[in-house]
Amino acid sequence: MGHSQAREFADELKTSIDNRPSNDPMTRSERNNQLRYIALVYSENNRAKNACEIMSSLCKQSPNVAALHREYAFALSNDSQLDLAEYELIRALELQPKNASSHAQLGLIYCRTGRTEAGYKCYARAATLDPSNPNYTQRLVYWSNYSEATTQQSNYQLSQLWVGKALSSKQVSSKKWSTDDPDRQLKIGFVSSDFCAHAVSFFITPLLEGLNRKDFQIVAYSDTKKADHVTESIKALCDLWRDSSEDNDDKLAGQISADRVDILVDLNGHSGGNRLNVFAKHVAPIQLSWLGYPSTTGLKNIAYRITDRIADPVGLNDEFFSEKLLRLPNGLLCYKPLESAPDINPNENSEHIRFGSFNNLAKVSSLTFDCWAAALLAVPKSTLYVKRQQLLNRNAVNYFLEQFEERGIPNDRVILKTSNAKIEQHLDEYNNIDIALDTTPYNGTTTTLEALWMGVPVISLSGHTHASRITASILHRLNLSGLAAKTVVEFAERAKELAQIKETLTDLRFGLRKRMRESSLMNNRQFAFEFGNTVRSQWRDWCHDQNVQNKPKIPAKPAVSGESE
Repeated sequence: MGHSQAREFADELKTSIDNRPSNDPMTRSERNNQLRYIALVYSENNRAKNACEIMSSLCKQSPNVAALHREYAFALSNDSQLDLAEYELIRALELQPKNASSHAQLGLIYCRTGRTEAGYKCYARAATLDPSNPNYTQRLVYWSNYSEATTQQSNYQLSQLWVGKALSSKQVSSKKWSTDDPDRQLKIGFVSSDFCAHAVSFFITPLLEGLNRKDFQIVAYSDTKKADHVTESIKALCDLWRDSSEDNDDKLAGQISADRVDILVDLNGHSGGNRLNVFAKHVAPIQLSWLGYPSTTGLKNIAYRITDRIADPVGLNDEFFSEKLLRLPNGLLCYKPLESAPDINPNENSEHIRFGSFNNLAKVSSLTFDCWAAALLAVPKSTLYVKRQQLLNRNAVNYFLEQFEERGIPNDRVILKTSNAKIEQHLDEYNNIDIALDTTPYNGTTTTLEALWMGVPVISLSGHTHASRITASILHRLNLSGLAAKTVVEFAERAKELAQIKETLTDLRFGLRKRMRESSLMNNRQFAFEFGNTVRSQWRDWCHDQNVQNKPKIPAKPAVSGESE
């Protein structure tokens, strides 16, 4: 059932309940169960406000039922009322302390509002309470990338724990591929839930535009729930488009096999909407992971992962990836900025340095606060402008202000704002900051590139995981590796150096777009050539292996009397 059909069905059911005669035999329990179902449908289909009205009424009728508070919190979360959702979940846990679902829902709210360590603990509690549920373990895998306590080894071990729970009997190849031509045109498929106005579009578009169509035929498997104009632009770049948003895993796996895809690329990893269960079925000869997730999938049937030598230095963590790392010579991604991005036009009204970050709040760890506070302390009278939609919630604002106060930064030096403007207006806000401060241990990617495109240099702290080295990779390609610090002290020093030389900072700002245009970051032909050559090389290796495996064995020559055996 599609979204519109589901909403229509829920509307009809709601109308029938509201219009029932007073002498109708339906019990209160039956009526409430139907209303709960309607609220769930509304919550999942862009009618969260209607769902909130229903669940609020039910909670007032039965204030001591934990499930109602949990379902009300789900509706509130979908309506971006995270403070109220948090309150309802805390109430649900007071009534039912060992409910794994409530702990997981609360964990998501904590993560979305910048309290990621607390969220991670909630997910860990959910996984402990319901160890047989692989979904909680997968959330641990995903959110571990945001935790400064995580290493590549620990993330790999978590991914293997998830594989053991979710895919223990599924990682088998159901298809035998015959020996093939190593040099023919290859059918390359991309699987994603984000073929829309999403960060993925800035990176998949230049690759699709740059791939040589004599060498590759492009197939897209779109799990996108809300198609838009960006969806249509990506679709136009593909030779074959499959809308898989309503397909279950078995149906999608069958479709990919029927399409005879040679190379299948996963763009989700462990993020929401992923199709790792499909990749576990080994539906294409070569399967690889790229772009949408910063760590290992843990699947043995995903043989390769696209990266580069800065994001993943040779020998640093190779053993803690289930995939073989394929390092592209000139970087792991290519960027195509928004064509309607505003001009670089810095607002010069401020006499003091304005730092800023527009990153996902979930990436703002304790170590990030240390870096940001150190930069503010190193540059007297400077301010920090943090902008994100989740700052609409008071609990998030209070948490951020408390963290800065603990580090000696008064409230008047921190500007916290929400962001619900169009993307052009969002980008124009970069003209109100001088220097962008990155997050760690999960760096910005799109946010880093947005800042640079808008003429704002980015200072980053590099770590030992891919997630903590993405900005270092980007800066390296712009000959700005010096802005990727290795310690908090060095982070503050870089901020001070940039702030003290206003003329140099101004020259850098107005030269960044030209620098980006002339770099490998925006050379889609070079990137697509390197990407294509790399996967072609793996295809040739596979063909060679197939030839070896399928080559008829020559019987051993019988031993002749007198000869040694």
